[in-house]
Amino acid sequence: MHHVSIRTADIHRAIAFYECLGFEMDTRFTTGYTLACWLKGWGTRVELLQVPEPHTAPDAFADEHYVGYYHLSFDLSDHQEPLDTWLSHLEATLTTHNLPFQLLLKPTQQIIGTSLYHIAFLRDCDGLPLEFLQRLGTF
Repeated sequence: MHHVSIRTADIHRAIAFYECLGFEMDTRFTTGYTLACWLKGWGTRVELLQVPEPHTAPDAFADEHYVGYYHLSFDLSDHQEPLDTWLSHLEATLTTHNLPFQLLLKPTQQIIGTSLYHIAFLRDCDGLPLEFLQRLGTF
């Protein structure tokens, strides 16, 4: 996959948010009518597009009948610190930058196939759900 594209109400705020997640600026450009950029991190790129007159996005997390994009998922399995600790550090970093930290699902264990994961969801600065998971082991 080359990139995932996110339309944002405030590109500067979204850049700051995703930089707190560990992304770095790759390229700034315009799409003809608006500001855009690619951020690199987590083995991929995120494209941010400024929406000139934004509307609130549907709540993909809370609406069980919603069809379409659901969430981005970030794998923390290679990180040394537990998911709870990582989220606490992220909350502190976002708070320091006056950015939102809204937990949708506190860290919980889930079996997927033969693996046990620790999973949490939070919202980005535009309200889009993001998943963070960490494989705890296999059985």
